[in-house]
Amino acid sequence: MRRERGIALLFALWALALLAALLAGLALGARGESEAARQLYSQAQARYAAEAGVARAISALRDGNSAHRWVPDGRTYRFEFGGAQVVVRIEDVTGQVDLNAATPDVLTDLFLAAGASNSQARALSDAVQDWRDSDDIPHTFGAEADAYKRAGMKWLPRNGPFRTPGELARVYGMTDALYRKVAGAVTVYSGRNFPDPQYAGPLAMAAGRDGDLADATRIVEARRARAPAATNANPMQAAAGLQPQTPLAGLGGLTQESAAWRPCPMARSPDRTWSCVLRQ
Repeated sequence: MRRERGIALLFALWALALLAALLAGLALGARGESEAARQLYSQAQARYAAEAGVARAISALRDGNSAHRWVPDGRTYRFEFGGAQVVVRIEDVTGQVDLNAATPDVLTDLFLAAGASNSQARALSDAVQDWRDSDDIPHTFGAEADAYKRAGMKWLPRNGPFRTPGELARVYGMTDALYRKVAGAVTVYSGRNFPDPQYAGPLAMAAGRDGDLADATRIVEARRARAPAATNANPMQAAAGLQPQTPLAGLGGLTQESAAWRPCPMARSPDRTWSCVLRQ
């Protein structure tokens, strides 16, 4: 009798263990589904916040009231959308350093401002020029195909215009750390020999001021702190980012490409703020 009771107790314990395992599985499954739902909600919120940011930016750039018109110089604009705080910055590419048109001094000062040594900045400036020119004759401190081959690199200089700003990462002598610093300050769309100081960020501003980053930062911060000045400029032209075009240096009169909005992926901070940079 006692033996039968022991067997029954053993079966009961096994049944309880099985039920506990099933319940634990169900709980984990429910938790996973809840996490997936939150992730989908977060992605949808990011998407619609990004779309709202772009729409609000375009509308604000076209505002006929210059006092309310947004300025595409990298200053921050904030608004609330769907319970989320959206942060938008608009950068006009005319305020960036054009890899295809910038003068050698502008390129050198850009790299100096980003922390390169004098010799490294000169070498990178020459290497950029060797990438974009059509010959195989290296500049004094530059690099043509032979240097790339000796370094074991899997690519060669284009010997033509940069097609994207990202190609700068492939230029001989460019480091990952330095590229990350200058990536947001360069473009291939403005066609300008010098960044426009009305829209330039600190690095690009320094590129036009002998590489003095501290002085350039003070100037940019003071400009962004000022309210937009009254102007008779056509708001549609301002929204399109239209500027007088300058032929790209040494490239047979190639000029600025059509202005295009390029929104970045939305980034979420711990305080539930969504931020995005638009470049026009």
